[in-house]
Amino acid sequence: MPGPTLPRHPDRTDVPRRSDADSARRVTQKVLVTIVIGGVVYVLTNVLLPEDDGPWQLVLSVLCGGAVLLTQFMISFAHQLTDLKYVVEKRFADIGEATKLFNEVEKLRGDGVPRLAEHATKVVSTGPDILHDFAHEEINRLAAQMEDLTNLSAETPGENHDWLMTLTKCTRSSIDAISTTVVDDGFWSTEPASRYLTAQREAILERHITVRRLFIVKERGERAALAPICEEQRLMGIEVRVVALDQLPAHLRRGKMIDFIVFDGALSYEIHADQLSVNSSTTVNARADLVQPLIRRFDQLWDAAREQQSPNGQPDPDGLRALTNGQDPAGA
Repeated sequence: MPGPTLPRHPDRTDVPRRSDADSARRVTQKVLVTIVIGGVVYVLTNVLLPEDDGPWQLVLSVLCGGAVLLTQFMISFAHQLTDLKYVVEKRFADIGEATKLFNEVEKLRGDGVPRLAEHATKVVSTGPDILHDFAHEEINRLAAQMEDLTNLSAETPGENHDWLMTLTKCTRSSIDAISTTVVDDGFWSTEPASRYLTAQREAILERHITVRRLFIVKERGERAALAPICEEQRLMGIEVRVVALDQLPAHLRRGKMIDFIVFDGALSYEIHADQLSVNSSTTVNARADLVQPLIRRFDQLWDAAREQQSPNGQPDPDGLRALTNGQDPAGA
């Protein structure tokens, strides 16, 4: 629910408090104006009616001066009421926003949001300025990411291994991944890959999730180089298959061959490479209209890979001929 609408005060962010000296100066100004007005009235009455000598000129001067003084105080009081109204409405709006934020945080009591707020306030009050700036930048980055996820999608430059580890930790049922040699060249011997595989093995053993990985190579001869990687991952409980593009029928070779992972059949993690085959960005997406085509793409290629391999994971010439309508893809 939106908070109350405040009156616009474009030249201020809050009502400044007047000091005692300022208040005394304003009262002095009012008294001086009153004396001047009273004196002017007294002079005018004596000039216009010089023959009428009596106390009424003095009484009229005092009445006029008093009326001016009272008017000034009424105007000042009206301004103070306006300022007070603005302050009260602003405070109530702040209270409303704080209450709304507190209610939202209460929904996340079991998560790390209260802990984040508590430690963020501690960090920005201690240590050097660069630590404060770093903490603020991290908070802003996280806030921007949460804002993006309200649209069921988020993107980050390069490859985000933290997202990969977190999504693996959050998976409840399945992980389906397509890996291309263009992107994965040398990746599986790196430290991030080791942590990633360890997290997947823990997910398989502890939560009994299913992990399927499909390697895509350009030519059949490249399959042998993946044999050690495939064997290692199979020993971890990961279902692994390899498919060669030159052995696929034309309708399966069409379209982009990008690296992606589908978690729980509901969220995709996509790696986009630039023209130099460098990972330029990573996207997570939970929009069903974008995730479902990736699921269908994976299932089609997974089934095609089964046709290319024997039960022990090696190339199956008979399966290749069946997949290509009896033609030997090697030309034999």
